[in-house]
Amino acid sequence: MRLVSKHVKKTDGVESYFNGKAKTYDNYFGLLYFQVHNQITWRHIEPYLPTDPNALILDACGGTGRWSIRMARKGCRVVLLDISEKMLETAEKRIRRECLQNRIIMKRGDITRTSYPDETFDMILCELALLFFENPDILLKELNRVLKRGGRLIISAPNRYVQSLVALPEKPNPSDMENALDILLRKKFGTMPENTKVKIYTWTPDEFRKMLERNGFSVEKIVGKATTMPLRISKELFAKKGRSRSLYNKILQFELALCEQPDALALADDLQAIARKPLG
Repeated sequence: MRLVSKHVKKTDGVESYFNGKAKTYDNYFGLLYFQVHNQITWRHIEPYLPTDPNALILDACGGTGRWSIRMARKGCRVVLLDISEKMLETAEKRIRRECLQNRIIMKRGDITRTSYPDETFDMILCELALLFFENPDILLKELNRVLKRGGRLIISAPNRYVQSLVALPEKPNPSDMENALDILLRKKFGTMPENTKVKIYTWTPDEFRKMLERNGFSVEKIVGKATTMPLRISKELFAKKGRSRSLYNKILQFELALCEQPDALALADDLQAIARKPLG
């Protein structure tokens, strides 16, 4: 089933960017980086899936449906909400191939104005979306509003410490150092590949926790994703599609050993929080 929202807000080129990427977007997830990243992500989604067959999950900014489909395979009911019509068209084809139309509702709309009543969802997943928000409170307030009391929000954010270090070449000059410092101090922002109008916003682990708390969430844990990449393992390796199974397994083993260590969060390229909306 597909629902189309009347309230679709065009956001700084994000919609057009993903409309243009929709057909090839899933190719990124064949790269070594994302194969490891996705394994860690799923390991910190699956244990929190609602067991009630009537529970409803919001996949906020769910794109081509890769997480919606995984959750639906587990018997969950999911609303896949995204601003990009083309991404949803790709998702629709995948959902039909999987015969999951009865478990996934697709809706095109702005995730900062979902139009759902208060406390609609038992769980919310917001993966690889927060990076597009200069003011994340707008999004988090809406997610808090539509999440039931006691429900969980699982959400990711890029780590500014790592982003600033990645900006440094092996042999930096003074200009390179200034550029990295500007990223660290939030004077300069990265952009999406092939579209410099779409900015990427980043946070430190402490900032990430505090922004969730000030928007009414209780943080149960924050895990780090991609500590070996990109700071240590070369871009040429982690951007490859073909890989050694033994190397992949060892990288994943290393990542899993670090991901839940609180004092290792500053090393992670990406941060994933498991937070709860308090009962009271």
